[in-house]
Amino acid sequence: MSEEETTKIIETLCEELASKNTLMLAPLNVFSERMIYFYTYSALKCNPEKNIVWLCLKTSRKHVLEKFEEYGFKINDQIERMWFIDIEGPGKNDPNTFYCKSATDYIKIGSYSSKIFDDKPGSIMVLDDLTVLSKDNLQVIENFIKFLERKVRDTQGSIISMLGKGILPPETEGLMRSFFDIIIDITEKGNFHTDIGMKSLDVHYAIIDGKIDLEYTQKKIDKERLKILVVDDEPDIPELIRLSLATEPYDFIVAYNGEDAVKKSIEELPDLILLDIMMPDMDGYEVVKRLKEDPYARNIAVIMISAKTEIEDKLKGMELGIDDYISKPFDKREINARIKMVMKRFGWEPELAEQN
Repeated sequence: MSEEETTKIIETLCEELASKNTLMLAPLNVFSERMIYFYTYSALKCNPEKNIVWLCLKTSRKHVLEKFEEYGFKINDQIERMWFIDIEGPGKNDPNTFYCKSATDYIKIGSYSSKIFDDKPGSIMVLDDLTVLSKDNLQVIENFIKFLERKVRDTQGSIISMLGKGILPPETEGLMRSFFDIIIDITEKGNFHTDIGMKSLDVHYAIIDGKIDLEYTQKKIDKERLKILVVDDEPDIPELIRLSLATEPYDFIVAYNGEDAVKKSIEELPDLILLDIMMPDMDGYEVVKRLKEDPYARNIAVIMISAKTEIEDKLKGMELGIDDYISKPFDKREINARIKMVMKRFGWEPELAEQN
């Protein structure tokens, strides 16, 4: 794991979730709570215009700020962009803070929230733990959250919250999930998964020296048929490959140049790319470099196919992170065997696909 990769992942999340209402569904452990704080801190750092509206359902303003400090997130320079809705108490008179009588004082909370979002459009609202609300009447909760959602959308903002996995009855948890556009499913095994539109994001997490470290993980391919992108500037080659492997459990898409290869890879997210090296404008090496910069396409398997047979050419591809190399001219049996060999490493089981 590296600090650079952690930064890239959190920046991707901040960008992708900027206009989405997101629920972190997680076991009750320190990481799931810490992730809310990490995301909030990162959103403030990534965008100097961003404001946070923190609804203190579980933790008071004082303790929220203490937790930022405990987790190593220095927010002194951003504190003026944080607004709190907290529970009334003796001696409480903090700046940028509205007070209500309880966490279920929905009318007052809704009124305060509306005012802040009108004044600070594009803000992120943090509901620190939905489990607290779940104890109330479900119809009342639904009306309250739908009101917040409308207000947030009208002002180009977003909501992020956390819910303990498996704590509530299934129907209650299902209702809570239904309020959100995106679910980030966090596991106790150190991974989290989310689907954003047609894209999936799989990440491994760890706490190292008190800090969160994130890295992309390779998701197991569990499907009967593979989607394969064939990239070659000679139109006959993709057609030859398609006809040669017509009886195999493969569905082919084609790109005839490097730019189109990058575009289709990101849009289609194939399971495998058969990539020619020698193409005009953008060669295969540059295609791989571009794909490695995309958080969703970076883990697509790549087999390079080329007439270049020098060891230096193969090494260059391997150093960029390709998975295999086939020299032209190729035999259909070799290309099929290499496809299956590479995809087995990604968890695909061709024997089961053939049986089905």
